[in-house]
Amino acid sequence: MSHHSRGWLFAALALLILIASPPGRANAQKTDEKAKTPEAQVRAALADAIKRLDNGDTRGFLEYYFPTEQLRQLRQANAVEQTAEALKVQPQILDGIRNRLKKAAKGSPKFDRTGSVAEFLLAPDKNEEETPAKPAAPKDPPVTNVKLTGFGSDLATVLRKAEETLDKSDIDGFVKNLFPAGELRHPDADSRRAALAQRLKDNPKLLEQMLADIRAIQKLTPTFADEKTTAEFRIPGTKIEISKTQSVTTPERLFKLQLVEGSWRLPDNTTPARKAVAKNLSNPLGAGGQFAAVEEKITFERFGDQWRLAQ
Repeated sequence: MSHHSRGWLFAALALLILIASPPGRANAQKTDEKAKTPEAQVRAALADAIKRLDNGDTRGFLEYYFPTEQLRQLRQANAVEQTAEALKVQPQILDGIRNRLKKAAKGSPKFDRTGSVAEFLLAPDKNEEETPAKPAAPKDPPVTNVKLTGFGSDLATVLRKAEETLDKSDIDGFVKNLFPAGELRHPDADSRRAALAQRLKDNPKLLEQMLADIRAIQKLTPTFADEKTTAEFRIPGTKIEISKTQSVTTPERLFKLQLVEGSWRLPDNTTPARKAVAKNLSNPLGAGGQFAAVEEKITFERFGDQWRLAQ
């Protein structure tokens, strides 16, 4: 579903992919009360990042210091823990990251005019200049071999059967026949499905909204894209009366279905995210431990009172 979309699908899937913050987050990156300058703060963050790597705390390093967009991809793919464990068994990558951070700690940061971006310029080692990085072959993330079922290739029939399934509160049937292939073939598909089912049982309003949306789009005319393998329905906003003189209209929502292996299903955001993560993990550093595409500098960016590596 488009990143502009809103509604029950994001609410349901959010439960499955959000990773709770680890304990002690409030204590991360503490600085002396007398040392609150941007340079003192970014140096404290740099020192804490190095300390976490020295202590083998790869999960904490990812949570606190990984670039925000890459961390978002990890969370969407439910792969933070998996990536942290993979880093632990790749010492050459950890050593490369740690060496670069320690090299940065010896230099002086250059700040932008807002004071929220700090750049450490690094003089490359001779072996880094002489030995070009060899890209590693990307590895596809693991999947389970599950044969997909569905309600077929006739869109009207699919929507009617989806409505009937939800009307009977048959969550398992709805998930099995409509959910994205990436979710059903995820290595942890069973536990993720169980968590979703429990979420819907605990929040019947979500189930009601799902059913209302399915009924609403049956009255709409879809637009097709990608050689008619993607169907989009635009659900108009709803006007809500606040008072006799005031009202608001909720935003328009985009509902998508994709034709996958002969059946229409909810769009698969999980697989592209997990492949992107696997690709990043397979070749995150160049020779000598350089960050990919960042050969002569390391940049930290401030978010609130926390500094983390920039993209």
